[in-house]
Amino acid sequence: MLKPKKVLIADDHPIYLMGMRALLAPLSAQYLIIDEAMTTDEVVAKLEQHAIDILITDLSMPGERYNDGLALIQLLKRRWPDLLIIVVSMINNPGIQHSLLRLGVHAVLNKASLSTRLLQTLQALTWPAISPKTNTLQEEAAAQLEVKLTPKENEVLRLLLRGMTVNDISTRLSRTKQTVSAQKKSAMRKLGVTSEYELYQYLQQIGLTS
Repeated sequence: MLKPKKVLIADDHPIYLMGMRALLAPLSAQYLIIDEAMTTDEVVAKLEQHAIDILITDLSMPGERYNDGLALIQLLKRRWPDLLIIVVSMINNPGIQHSLLRLGVHAVLNKASLSTRLLQTLQALTWPAISPKTNTLQEEAAAQLEVKLTPKENEVLRLLLRGMTVNDISTRLSRTKQTVSAQKKSAMRKLGVTSEYELYQYLQQIGLTS
């Protein structure tokens, strides 16, 4: 019989800690909550105390030594490279989500969807052979991209990714170069990227470059 995964949950709001405990309680044979933390300093201290398999953590928590969420994730991945990390947050910025995935976070979930997504995501990540079919992170990110961008911005990005220049796109879509350039910049700003290279990497990661 497989041993349960040891879980550390972290959030500075007790209601979310209670919610995660309630969600995981029926699956204690698979996911055993070992401890909980309410600050970033406590997260590090608890990881030093226990052999944790999975960390489910908020991104923005108070802390004296580790008060930057992205810097904390970098530290955790460096010190505990095998730790499976799921970030739960109310932040919907695609750029931040992309940065977290690039740092090695295994999943980024919105707190509003925890009741339906947390268990599905855990099972997909830890027991893929027996977990029910669910949307992949790529599918979710791609869906989010479609919602965030306007149809015209989407059109410009996809043509850029085919190797077309702003001038080429302007001619093809019968738009001025200024309009195409503005739509390109707007899309990049929404996605939190600052260069075409970063844009291509982002879209490649979520499977939209084909």
